[in-house]
Amino acid sequence: MSFRDVQSAIHFLKENPSYQHEKPYAFRFALSSNDIPQSNMEMQKVEPITITDIRGFEQDYSLDVNGFTILELDSKLGYHDFYDSERVKVYFAELEDLLEYHLGASKVKVFRHGLRKRHPTFPISTGEAYHYDQPTSVAHIDTTPTEEAEEVRRQYGAEASDLLNRHSQWINIWKPLKGPLNDWPLTVCDASTVQSKGDLEAADLLYPDLMTENYQVYARSYYKWYYLSDHLPSELMVFKQADSRSGSGPGVPHCSFYNPLVPDGEEPRESIEARALVFYDD
Repeated sequence: MSFRDVQSAIHFLKENPSYQHEKPYAFRFALSSNDIPQSNMEMQKVEPITITDIRGFEQDYSLDVNGFTILELDSKLGYHDFYDSERVKVYFAELEDLLEYHLGASKVKVFRHGLRKRHPTFPISTGEAYHYDQPTSVAHIDTTPTEEAEEVRRQYGAEASDLLNRHSQWINIWKPLKGPLNDWPLTVCDASTVQSKGDLEAADLLYPDLMTENYQVYARSYYKWYYLSDHLPSELMVFKQADSRSGSGPGVPHCSFYNPLVPDGEEPRESIEARALVFYDD
């Protein structure tokens, strides 16, 4: 371990034989009846897990080999603009141009984003609903190959049939809104250390108007986890979640973690994560 590597805890899906005949699921809204459990998933906390700092070695990690990379972007937006639903679209356009250039893509669409703003007491609950989503320490992949295709259909309608015949990827782009950030940072797992069969379990997430599918992750000792210390707002963690190309490996498991090296007085984390569909002509 280097002096900036850390040991922390991550939550994983607990293995359960019932998943052989009942798919894992979770309702993302409160049910009015107790007849159906809110979820049939149980998580287990695993520690210590070594999380390696890539600061100074960012160039050693690539989207093709590891499933993630660091790209630079000096956005035109100021801090408050990211909380403005209209102004933030400028950032989406910047991301689309950046990904087209660096990935050699012919078409990119940012289709969804999320903001997280850690409450000062988190992970200790206040007993009330948070105004913003909080960091999650549950390892997961946002989508599956099947769900990626469904998202293409949702986003493109009649144009989807043509796009589904092209090489496509679901790419996430994460960055802090203030920095340098060390408070509850993002950690990504090297996709080359993950097996699609055996390490991952497809799960249904049910919302009032939508059902999606993601991958939950089982704990394995051979995973390699990474983070970027002193993460600046101009530094983008770009990581793959799905790839339509035959033989492509799994997406990148990711989550956040308590960082024992966070400097005294650092403000609670604020971050934005965007999701993009990326298409290629090859």
